[in-house]
Amino acid sequence: MSMMFQPPGVPAHDYGVRQLLGFGHGDDPFFARVRGEQVSILYRQSRIYLPVMVLNFGLLTLELGDHPRAGLHMAWMAATIALSLIWYGRSGRNPQPLARRSIRGFWVSSAEMGICGVMWAAMLVLLVPEASTAQRELLLMLSFVTVSSIGFAAATMPLAAIASVSLITLTSLALQPFVSVALLVAEITQWFTVVVGVLLSSRAMFARLRGQTELLERTAVVQLLLKEFETNGTDWLLEVSKTGHITHITARFAEALGRPADDVIGQHFLKVMGADKIGEAAVTELREAFQAQRPFRELVVPAMVGEDMRWWSLSATPKIGADGLFAGLRGIARDITDLRRGEERIARLARFDPLTGLANRALFRETLDEALAAAGRPRCALLFLDLDRFKQVNDSMGHGAGDKLLVAVAERMRALFAGRPDARPDARATLARLGGDEFAVIMPGASSRTVAARASALVAALAQPFQIDGQQVMIGGSVGWSMMPADGRSSEDLLKAADLALYEAKAAGRGVALRYDDGMRVRAEVRRQLESALPGAIARGELSLDFQPIVAADDERVVCFEALCRWNHPQLGHVTPDRFIPVAEESGLILEIGQWVINEACRQAASWPESVGVAVNVSPAQMEDPRLVDVVAAALARHGLAPHRLELEITERLFLEETAETVGRLTALNALGIRFVLDDFGTGYSSLGYLKKAVFSRIKIDRSFVARASEDGEATAIIDAIVRLADRLDMTTTAEGAETRAEFESCRDLGCARAQGYLFGKPMPPAEAQSLAWRSAAPTSPPPASPPPATPAAIAG
Repeated sequence: MSMMFQPPGVPAHDYGVRQLLGFGHGDDPFFARVRGEQVSILYRQSRIYLPVMVLNFGLLTLELGDHPRAGLHMAWMAATIALSLIWYGRSGRNPQPLARRSIRGFWVSSAEMGICGVMWAAMLVLLVPEASTAQRELLLMLSFVTVSSIGFAAATMPLAAIASVSLITLTSLALQPFVSVALLVAEITQWFTVVVGVLLSSRAMFARLRGQTELLERTAVVQLLLKEFETNGTDWLLEVSKTGHITHITARFAEALGRPADDVIGQHFLKVMGADKIGEAAVTELREAFQAQRPFRELVVPAMVGEDMRWWSLSATPKIGADGLFAGLRGIARDITDLRRGEERIARLARFDPLTGLANRALFRETLDEALAAAGRPRCALLFLDLDRFKQVNDSMGHGAGDKLLVAVAERMRALFAGRPDARPDARATLARLGGDEFAVIMPGASSRTVAARASALVAALAQPFQIDGQQVMIGGSVGWSMMPADGRSSEDLLKAADLALYEAKAAGRGVALRYDDGMRVRAEVRRQLESALPGAIARGELSLDFQPIVAADDERVVCFEALCRWNHPQLGHVTPDRFIPVAEESGLILEIGQWVINEACRQAASWPESVGVAVNVSPAQMEDPRLVDVVAAALARHGLAPHRLELEITERLFLEETAETVGRLTALNALGIRFVLDDFGTGYSSLGYLKKAVFSRIKIDRSFVARASEDGEATAIIDAIVRLADRLDMTTTAEGAETRAEFESCRDLGCARAQGYLFGKPMPPAEAQSLAWRSAAPTSPPPASPPPATPAAIAG
């Protein structure tokens, strides 16, 4: 940046002799200032030089009284005194440096100095030959004085000074027959010293003025930037004394404090930020940095502004006083409250369920592992809770009522499992929502009797009516629980045992709490009949797909359908996915079913317009299948479907037991051109670190947020945070479960690119989906006929 302040063509610290002598300056303002400084120095220093000259002539007058040419000497003395008086008068009128000096004025002053040298040299030529020895010695001695005086007075005007002293010295050399050789050698040595001194003094003056010019221009730029910063910047400037009292703040800082700047000046900074309200622990690091007199950067501290808790980011460096000692701090501050709260919301999404505020599955699993690994703890209990008749509430009263019911359930759980205030943190119960209407409780150190009593009390509490939207709602809950070490010593053992116990509790008629026993494993075999029917379901044509439309938020045009698997068994009837998919995952049949779903979805999508894609849910078990990439590639090739039209929806559960093979398959699918969608974001694991691993193109915002988008400020803030996060990761967002126009428009205004829900269509058979796809795409040619159902042989082939 220093190059910005250099005069054109002049290096900052390297001046040529030509420029030092006064040539090549042109119209450059910098050299005009240099000339002004040179002449000003000449005038100031002539106030010392001129009296010396007058004194010299006075001595000569006394000594040369009998000289044959004494009359000429008096005339020369009168001329020199006249010139001296002119300079003296100028120096009196111009005691300060001249800001500018014209080239003509500079050379006039240089010529005047040269005249002094000429006059003295002429006097030597005329007087020395006829002078006595004493008079010669006096003339030569005064020549020494004159050369030194000229070198001093014209030290920054090198051409005039060098010319004058050189002329006097040369004249002395020419008069060698009349003077001592020793005196001449001394004068030559003096000439060399004066010339070098003049050049060095001029160079030093140039460098000094260069530094001053750069400093002035930099100061002007800094002042301009500071003014702009204080006027329009989002940060604040402040200074505090060595005692911590505020000595300067910007108007924006005062506005942020809601107080006049004059009221803040002089107060201690810790008092202004409300250290007495937020506690000393919160400002310990700031206090230590101040006491250590060290700089700090982006130190985040809380501050109380009125009754509002704010967060400030502070950066400061020490101020050093004129005595070289610490004089305080100078720095900047900015309010990062919105950023901090946004980060806290995002961080909370990663570990807590946003609807109920309970731990999510990731935090639950982490807490369980820690509880089982804690040294010296003899026991730990795990409870699984599943709500009864929750689906009926959702279907009859809507998802909004269902969400309120989940919140009410969480509140009853908190009231029931609230520990003693004096209990150790690691001995308190941890409550978690695992997703949907599934909850869990970890009770470290509890006895089996205590756990049994709490489990029964939980069932009884949930059997009491809830008031939701002015209506009395009756549900219930089933609890299955297990104990360490009796039912297992690892997390996996306890989870499986509690899950089996929960299944038994639900199978027993719900509304009960059961502890795991070994007989449950035997009874679990009964479920095998469901597993055995699944493979035949594909061959018998019992599986089918429904399609729910996904629309673009800007024009509500259908851009995709989500494929939803259905199973209609002759004896079992319509088996919902939440019943047969878990069984299929446990038995491994999900791989065969998943292959059929991918193939059938691609087959149906091939009959849709090119602008409409299809989304298929993929379970973690499928992602562990080494054949998955080949299955997807074969389905695309078989039906001629472009890879970018296929989206695979993945839940965050996939990443709990992530392996290198799983990551490899995600990478291979991405290389094919397949797009990934993160489903149900925020309700389960909310593991933000996983978002980039599968190169997701979209995030599905869970309906628990969407349903409250038009009426809940917190839900709006969370959706906004997720959309911003997606934007930073180059992803789009889909608002899932939009049931009303208000919900949809709120999500669209927040930046959601797509929407899905009953507002735009319920899951529909393939023929209806095909018709809707072509109507939405406004085709120029009639849609093709619906493809015939795929046979197992065709899928396998």
